[in-house]
Amino acid sequence: MPKPGLGVGMLRGAVGAAAAALWLAFGGMFAPAAAADLTASDQQCLSCHGMAGLEAPLTSGGTLSVHIAGDAFAPSVHSALGCATCHADIDLSAGHPGNVSPIADKRSFSRGMVQICANCHTEQASLWSKSVHAALVNSGNPNAPICTDCHSPHTMLKGQAASMATVPCKSCHAVIFTAYAGSVHGLAREHGLNASPLCFNCHGAHDISVPSAGVGRKDVCLGCHTEAVASHRSWLPNVDLHFTAVSCPVCHTPNAQRVVDLVLYNSGTQKEVGETAGVPEFENLSGPVTAKQPGLAPAALMTLLRALNHEDADGRTIIRGRLEVRTGVEDHQLTLASGAISSCDTCHRQGATAFQSVEVSVAGPAGIPIHYGADKDVLNSVFSVDAVSGFYAIGGTRITFFDVLLFLALVGGIAWPIGHAIVRWLVGRYLDLTTIHEPH
Repeated sequence: MPKPGLGVGMLRGAVGAAAAALWLAFGGMFAPAAAADLTASDQQCLSCHGMAGLEAPLTSGGTLSVHIAGDAFAPSVHSALGCATCHADIDLSAGHPGNVSPIADKRSFSRGMVQICANCHTEQASLWSKSVHAALVNSGNPNAPICTDCHSPHTMLKGQAASMATVPCKSCHAVIFTAYAGSVHGLAREHGLNASPLCFNCHGAHDISVPSAGVGRKDVCLGCHTEAVASHRSWLPNVDLHFTAVSCPVCHTPNAQRVVDLVLYNSGTQKEVGETAGVPEFENLSGPVTAKQPGLAPAALMTLLRALNHEDADGRTIIRGRLEVRTGVEDHQLTLASGAISSCDTCHRQGATAFQSVEVSVAGPAGIPIHYGADKDVLNSVFSVDAVSGFYAIGGTRITFFDVLLFLALVGGIAWPIGHAIVRWLVGRYLDLTTIHEPH
């Protein structure tokens, strides 16, 4: 019987030590048969770690599984390296497992092992360091994925192609992956069209990015759909403006909720503006837009822009407007082209639903957009003329204030030359009459 207070983890460690002693005594009789082709050293490791349920205690509480299935490790790409290549700190002759350094928790152990991955996979590690995942890890997010969350180092097979069954993204992004699986892309994959994109085709494999950041999804979509611009020109007016100001899922996810996203953009750095400390307008924007909290008002938007465009600012902050779908799930529910919205009246009519929801967004970690609710009147106010004019399509977006300005501009543009001509005619007429009545 164990002594009072002896933890389960310690007991399992004692069992591991006993198993190691048995290996030393009986020369590898307990190595899994499926791993017979491994080196004697690796078989020695598997004599213990091949036992199902083997665990190590964590100083923070709980245990860490240290079981390695020999029949899965033997054909893996890393088996040729051998256990000691990645686990060089382990020395059987020094009394392992009794001399193993304490493990605080699973996360710290995995992050330590990632440094070992980077020793060989330098290019992938460099790409990952610039990714959304790395930015989240560096910000302290305990759930942000690192190498071993997506790649099992003991079972990786050489040349193993990702498929819908094996793609690791769904472990964290289950809801979005379900949406993708039911989309035109996912259904095409399911029916054997392997050219149809998986997650990494749009987001990158290690340099994971957010397609909704920057210029939006246009470049990502056009990377495969190279004919899209030309095919749209046959029926869609102002194609270039639509591709710039309207995100592809807005039309290709017909049941999605749409929103006008006003992106704060710095014309000097050519990048989205990030959250700026000390700007009250940012601090007052948390929470959803409701009747009690309508979101950023027109005057507040101009105040925000003035705060960002102070004298010492690097470049000028402007607003780039883009029509988007509301959620990431809707982004992935793309349908067949035949089912996409093709009626101009969906957006280009008075009171169009797409213009009833407005957000202001800035760049978060690695470009992840952070959205703030805004009052829809921000599109229809004199305070927004300078900010929203780049998004406004003349006579198309049904922003009443801008339509009035357009009407006045047209009237003024027509009235001025006509008035000028009338005045010239009247002046000429007057001079002619004066000349006739002058005495000779």
